[in-house]
Amino acid sequence: MWTILLPWDVMMEDHPLLNVVKNWPGRVSTQLAFEARGFQVHRAWQNRTIEFCGENQADLLNRYWDEVALETMRSAGKVLSDERIFGVEPKYRSAFLDELFAARDFVDPQFPYPHLIRCLYEHFKRGRIDAEFRTSEATFINKLKREESERLGIQTTGWTGKKRDVIPLIHEFCSARAFQRLRNRWHKNLSCGLVFEVSTDLGGSPYCTQMPLMFRIFHADDPKFAFELGGNEPFDQLVYGSRLYGGDGEASKFVLGVRANIELFDVIATSFGTSQQA
Repeated sequence: MWTILLPWDVMMEDHPLLNVVKNWPGRVSTQLAFEARGFQVHRAWQNRTIEFCGENQADLLNRYWDEVALETMRSAGKVLSDERIFGVEPKYRSAFLDELFAARDFVDPQFPYPHLIRCLYEHFKRGRIDAEFRTSEATFINKLKREESERLGIQTTGWTGKKRDVIPLIHEFCSARAFQRLRNRWHKNLSCGLVFEVSTDLGGSPYCTQMPLMFRIFHADDPKFAFELGGNEPFDQLVYGSRLYGGDGEASKFVLGVRANIELFDVIATSFGTSQQA
């Protein structure tokens, strides 16, 4: 087998977080709950990817996305599924992904760390070397996000593109989902012991060059060991295509991204059960 431990935490002892997240119901139910809140960009991107690969690849792609999501959640994010690298002793290891890794024969030094499915690799590669294709994909994505912003009534009043403008947005969207504010952190405590935390990184440039949101999932009994997510694609390993809600220079699409990421985080929290009573 190909387990390689990296120094995220590199330990074999038990953590209560890992014992709880192993009960996550998976990508499909999480994605459906996210879509029920009005978010569809990721689904459209999945369908476009399947169109690129061919309908005969749909089952393979969906199983791949499901298995990557399970490994990611059950390893608290301390895994590189395409490379079969684990930073903790895995609670779940996909035999399906092991088989894809063993069979992969399309490694290109110019494009290291490819996806385990050839057509995903070919899609990524074409986006890097074919400017016309890249422009076409960007046009498709921008149209999706613009239409979704309009449909959801995204408001941009007060948005200047500075990081400080994100704080009231986080507060608005987190409060709507019953997160409790603790200075510039927002917590949702679950009955199962998990704590879902939203915060923001205000360091560096005062302007938002990427999505400045930071997400952590930890257990109340072991807060130092956490599943940490951030950057422009915090949840893409859990719900493929959600990276399209990353930072965008256009105001309505950026605010859409802030809301979408917080909503998806809350959907994941809800999948683990009820909140503690305040």
